[in-house]
Amino acid sequence: MERAEAMVFEALPALGPLYVKAAARRRSAPTPGTALKALSARVDRVRVDLDELGRYRALCGIADHGIVPLPYLQVLATPLHAAIIAHADFGLPALGLVHLENTLTQHRPVEVNEVLRLSARVEEGRWDEKLGYVVTLVSEAHVGEELVWESRLSALSPVRRARSKRGRRKEAPEVGEQGDARVSVMVRAPEDLGRRYAAVSGDFNPIHLHAWTARPFGFDRAIAHGMWTLSRAWGEVQELIDARAPVEMVVRFRKPVKLPARLWIAAWPLDDEEDGLELRCQSPDGRLTHLEGRVRVG
Repeated sequence: MERAEAMVFEALPALGPLYVKAAARRRSAPTPGTALKALSARVDRVRVDLDELGRYRALCGIADHGIVPLPYLQVLATPLHAAIIAHADFGLPALGLVHLENTLTQHRPVEVNEVLRLSARVEEGRWDEKLGYVVTLVSEAHVGEELVWESRLSALSPVRRARSKRGRRKEAPEVGEQGDARVSVMVRAPEDLGRRYAAVSGDFNPIHLHAWTARPFGFDRAIAHGMWTLSRAWGEVQELIDARAPVEMVVRFRKPVKLPARLWIAAWPLDDEEDGLELRCQSPDGRLTHLEGRVRVG
């Protein structure tokens, strides 16, 4: 990791100019030798906009329990991520990054009227021989000096390769085959979902907006935001846990959700002694797993 550079903003930066700046940047495809600078961004006083939060809850099916939903602070940190990605010293192509993994940790519930210090930083970059270059961004929310929430997000800058012949597809377990499933619901992801989610989150990555804007990045159709899929799943499991307790949600995004789509969300108790749920989001026939992970409470 090269020398750090910190950006400090008086308020969350506007996303529009950042996306224009990012789109104007030209970077060659990453290689195993690509090095990233330890860029960071911070805002010391952030308040949740209740109207924006309400629109996010409605689109993602998250009930209002009087606290900030676990995934929403990731959404709130999006302008800081965009500032890092649009920076001239960010060593990867600015557009087309694909969400791979996310760990979200709520150390205590965040009340909607609290003043937050939000920060984000590049934690590491690594080359994956099968996928391309993976960058990890860490975000944190403090109230005063207290760390109340944090996130570790990994995103892929893919490298195009010639397609190889695939072997026989491995059978995927069917959603709902667990007899003790606590959640088993079908949800719709309409064609305009990427544009609707972009309007409430500010994430206008072109891979999510239209088929024609996604094609240059290797997708034949627009794909749903990973954070929408995560948030929609959270909307279901939130009702089954103590959302005011310390919570950790760990997910991996497997196959992109190509829009439009129907999704099956399922959750069942953890096999071990811990309090929490296993989580999966699949295609209706169970052949494609879009998201899998677990939620631990306490």
